[in-house]
Amino acid sequence: MPKLLVAGATGVTGTVLVQHFAALPDWQVVATSRRPPWLNVPGVEHVRADLTYAAGCAAIFGSRSDITHIIYAAVNEDEADIVRGWDDPAQAEKNVRMLRNLLEPFLAQAAGSFRHITLIHGMKAYGSHLPEIRTHLPFKENDTTYEQLNFYHHQQAYVTERAAGGSGWDWTVLRPNGTIGTAIGGNMNWSLALGVFAALCAEAGEALPMPPGESALTEITDADIVAKACAWAATTPQARRQVYNLTNGDILTMHDVFPILADAFGLTLGSPRAYRISEELTRLSPLWPGMVRRHGLRSPEELGALLGATPQIVDIWSAELPVERKLLSGLSSTIKIRHAGFADCADSAATVAKYIERYRQLRILPPAR
Repeated sequence: MPKLLVAGATGVTGTVLVQHFAALPDWQVVATSRRPPWLNVPGVEHVRADLTYAAGCAAIFGSRSDITHIIYAAVNEDEADIVRGWDDPAQAEKNVRMLRNLLEPFLAQAAGSFRHITLIHGMKAYGSHLPEIRTHLPFKENDTTYEQLNFYHHQQAYVTERAAGGSGWDWTVLRPNGTIGTAIGGNMNWSLALGVFAALCAEAGEALPMPPGESALTEITDADIVAKACAWAATTPQARRQVYNLTNGDILTMHDVFPILADAFGLTLGSPRAYRISEELTRLSPLWPGMVRRHGLRSPEELGALLGATPQIVDIWSAELPVERKLLSGLSSTIKIRHAGFADCADSAATVAKYIERYRQLRILPPAR
């Protein structure tokens, strides 16, 4: 029976990966993360590890000859300035080192059973985080224009080199966009930040303000689809040593989420006005501890512990953009993965609503009024 190690198991993607594979009858699951798991998944072994520490990883994983597959969904963000860190060579080197620290102990085993690793990357591989760069649209996997811009390419080059020749193992890279999943304390959890904002507006008796003007066109990826694609990649010979874009398959504007939030929380949509969600979260944050206690939520009472550094990047959802920047986040082609045999898709508006409800079921967000 294959045994999967999920790295980054407490994150937005990793949490859903652990749940998905644990529910499959033919898989055993080991989860690893620096933080303790916030969600107990029956049958899953959790191993705490700091991937920046090579000696610690060697001690923990060097004798794990039972691991056959790895999904690498770990990432280290510069929490002081997330956006700056995306283009920081030192931050890139740290993320490559983390992958190396995890993988090398398995490759050093003379009698190991390791067969496949899937790397979870994203659209920053195409320079989507650098608005001054003129990107080619739609993003396609064979576009190598931006290979020096982000650690994704350095990680891919590392596994490509290590798997060369008759190594006996293979790799696949998946590139989702704007992944929506479940996590506490993650630094890129935009859907939870928006849900908390709407819940705070409801608590304050305020309308949910509609942002003004135009917003960026974007794609999102349901973490459930990422999990299904990982299972497909791990068991499909055609996916070996390939890179695939992976999205829900449709598009939406960033301002499209506000009517969804209003409906989910029983809110009136306010008149369009300019504002920053991060500033509104700060203004309304004194209401959150009382909401946690009154509704018996599992959420931390301190918003920083719940949302991590996510408020740094959530303002893009309320930003007003000139028309010429509507493609700021870029759009990708998913034709390659569909032709290869994976064709799962999802309605993005329904996906946003689904995760609001999922967070309620997990008692992270309060119930509807």
